[in-house]
Amino acid sequence: MGVSVRKVDLWESQKKFIAAGPQPTLFLGGVGCGKSVALILKTLYIADQWPGSRIALVRQRFSQLKRTVAATLFQWLPANQIAKQNANEGRLMLKNGSEIILLHLDKAESLNNLKSLELTAAGADQIEDINAEAWDTLYERVGRWSGATMRGGWPRDWPYKNRLGQNIPPRFLYATAYSPGYGHFVTERFWEFGGERARYRDQGYIVVVGSTRDNLALSDEYIKDRLAMGDEYVRRYVDAVDWGASEGAIFDLTPRSILEPTAGLLFKIKNTMRLHRVYDHGEAVPSAYLWYATDSEGNVFFHREGGGANMLVSEHRSAIYELSKEDGINGEPTKYYSNLADPAIFAKTRGRSINSAPTWSVADEWRDQKIMDPKTAIYFRPANNDEAMTINRVREYLKPDPTHRHPLTGKLGSPRLFFIKKTDDYPHGCHEVIVDIRAARRREVGVMPNGTKLYSDERDDQVRDHWLDCVRYAIGMRPALARQIHVEEDEPNAIKIHDYF
Repeated sequence: MGVSVRKVDLWESQKKFIAAGPQPTLFLGGVGCGKSVALILKTLYIADQWPGSRIALVRQRFSQLKRTVAATLFQWLPANQIAKQNANEGRLMLKNGSEIILLHLDKAESLNNLKSLELTAAGADQIEDINAEAWDTLYERVGRWSGATMRGGWPRDWPYKNRLGQNIPPRFLYATAYSPGYGHFVTERFWEFGGERARYRDQGYIVVVGSTRDNLALSDEYIKDRLAMGDEYVRRYVDAVDWGASEGAIFDLTPRSILEPTAGLLFKIKNTMRLHRVYDHGEAVPSAYLWYATDSEGNVFFHREGGGANMLVSEHRSAIYELSKEDGINGEPTKYYSNLADPAIFAKTRGRSINSAPTWSVADEWRDQKIMDPKTAIYFRPANNDEAMTINRVREYLKPDPTHRHPLTGKLGSPRLFFIKKTDDYPHGCHEVIVDIRAARRREVGVMPNGTKLYSDERDDQVRDHWLDCVRYAIGMRPALARQIHVEEDEPNAIKIHDYF
């Protein structure tokens, strides 16, 4: 019986994606560039190269899994290579012993099902639709299946082994995506300038970029229609060169505003600057809090963040108290120059009865010392929440000033607003606030005939802003500066005691 051979024409980006590995690999591509086909061909290559493999193909929604992933899989997988099929469980057993499992994450139990798998490899289609926990779970489950062999036998010097010394396939983890947006975990890990890029680069994370224009099977009319969608659409969803939206962005956060948490800088913040805290309240949505410091030169340094959703005020108080210990001595928080909060928390909205109006505010709960630990109480001051003024003020602080020197490099052309970023060694540094600032944009109100989008002066209220609001409150209140340290000049030829010793 003869073997049927099908000729496959691949674009350069598809070839790079299929050949990449086994490190986590992302195919960031434009519409119609062949991402799904490359995902399936990579899967079939692994299944063929390592018989007995167990491979998961994942997409967020069942309808998408059926319409794109499954449809593309059956388009390229020869029917005569399927040994058996369980449509209800989404499992395909191939004649060489490899198994392909189709998974969606629509249901509450989907993630738990994922956590029970032992896999050789996993591919996620449109990873921007899934969350970081699902991706990390895939990462953990890949490489746990030991039932695969290698086509043609294992080489004598095969480098991949389990702890028993048995040969195993490499851990393949791969995904496709459109431009995810600047606040997405995919951007943070894969993008060159992502906040967590350094950490995940060390884990081998790589990116292959493909453009819609690469696909020669598309018609000129289709390409022309895509190019008419406007510059931002082309950059994100045709050429895949932008990881998030730039049109309508409110703030320009330059790399000069993001600082490494060096020991010297953190010591200077704690010991020479005025320290402040700011809070934005949320009930079902996250409450957010930031710590910031001001020096004598007009610079503001946000150096710590915290927060969370569905927490009691007492839990937030305890969390802030514990984190504030890092600014104090002898295990106790310092005295902060200012504690600012959303002015809405001062409204009397609690304690209502049938015969009386509310008599209790959220701010009162932060001051309470009867049923909550007195040492965690915070007496907040209402901040200015004027939207237009505070946004403009933040933009002024972020704008590089040609006459202002950078506090670390001393170079002219520095902003006045800085964020000490989160790292593995500095886990409470700024991350969420940087995401909020990069994601903030104006509300889209229309599109011109040439594809240019029109924006109003109002901020898009569908974009998360809890930590951004903290920045607005802090900067809008004109942060008090630290006192300039007066350094006395030594008299000529004078010898001081510390010099002598």
